[in-house]
Amino acid sequence: MSKELLNTLPEDGFSFIDREIEITDDTINLSIGNPIDPPDEGLIRKLCMYIQDNNLHGYGFTYKDIQKEIQNSIVNYYNNKFGVILNPRNEVEVLNGTKEGIFCLLSSMINEGDKVLVPSPSYSVYMNCIHLAGGRVVEFPCYEDNFIPNISSIDKNDLEEASVIILCSPGNPTTKILPEDFLIEVVELAKKYDLKIIHDVAYGELCYGKNDITSILQISDAINVSVELYSLSKSCNVAGWRLGFALGNEKIISNLKKIKYNIDFGTFVPFQKVAIDMINNMQGYSYFQTKVYEERVDYFVEALNRLGWKIKKPEGTFFIWTKIPEKYDYMSDKEFVKFLYDKTNVLILPGSGFGDGGKGYVRIALTNNMEIIKKAVSNLEKLLLQEDKLLVSST
Repeated sequence: MSKELLNTLPEDGFSFIDREIEITDDTINLSIGNPIDPPDEGLIRKLCMYIQDNNLHGYGFTYKDIQKEIQNSIVNYYNNKFGVILNPRNEVEVLNGTKEGIFCLLSSMINEGDKVLVPSPSYSVYMNCIHLAGGRVVEFPCYEDNFIPNISSIDKNDLEEASVIILCSPGNPTTKILPEDFLIEVVELAKKYDLKIIHDVAYGELCYGKNDITSILQISDAINVSVELYSLSKSCNVAGWRLGFALGNEKIISNLKKIKYNIDFGTFVPFQKVAIDMINNMQGYSYFQTKVYEERVDYFVEALNRLGWKIKKPEGTFFIWTKIPEKYDYMSDKEFVKFLYDKTNVLILPGSGFGDGGKGYVRIALTNNMEIIKKAVSNLEKLLLQEDKLLVSST
């Protein structure tokens, strides 16, 4: 990565906010997906116990028995949840969070100038990491009615010249769960054009109602062309602990291990020990946290639809992905974000920060507690009342 690449990063929603918005103590920040609920008390107690063990403070990668245990835990979990059989030694790597995983994977999978296919809209970190790894982002659209990536729209030349395609399910920011038949199509496309697939399921445990994700590794032959990213951050409220996994193709995982061996020394061992418990008891942890987020989502969607927005309940994640309300559609999404913040102190993200396919949309993160979310709704309601009074007085 050169300094030039660092200095030419494209603007995304977060850099837009850094440049245009002054955050204060009064800001109601619904812009960032940062889980603020505390981890389970039992996890905290176990972490404290492991931290006090003087034998667990060396380089993470040197504790081979613990590494083997955590790899076996995630492999067993994938087998139980998805029916996927993986080799814990060669097809799994522990990550210091999946954000690190995205950059390390791309750095090991592409050459300078290689094209990487990304549906638009997508998580802006994908585009930024492609740029920093020296690749070229090729955006392709999603179907606007359901935000499933439209792979049939990808130019044949781009398919022939690309090395990687990145997908996310449930989508950030779209909240869309990619169906199994779509993933089958993508795997066939990858085999035809010698593409590799990065399938990000960081929000995979946060699905609502009868919705659930399909692991791409469930698809026949996908192991030959795919790697999947799995995170503990959202389901267990340990975003700051940086715990994730890459699972899949042996060669991709081998190259990822080489990258990581040369830039870090593995994950803090007490974190690895607690992660084993999280994985082994994931059903309980994720069920509880999903219910917490679903309560917030249901309240927020109902409240804003009452105020004139048109919001569909997300299939998963803790995000709301929605068009700007019709009465403000003369504004760009960035203008609307600034307007809303100036009037209500409620901060959300402009959809265009996730690619051209996000123009006219906004992303709202419901990671704050219900008290703060209700305050946000109250402020938005006051804005509506103020505008109604202005409308009445002008007629």
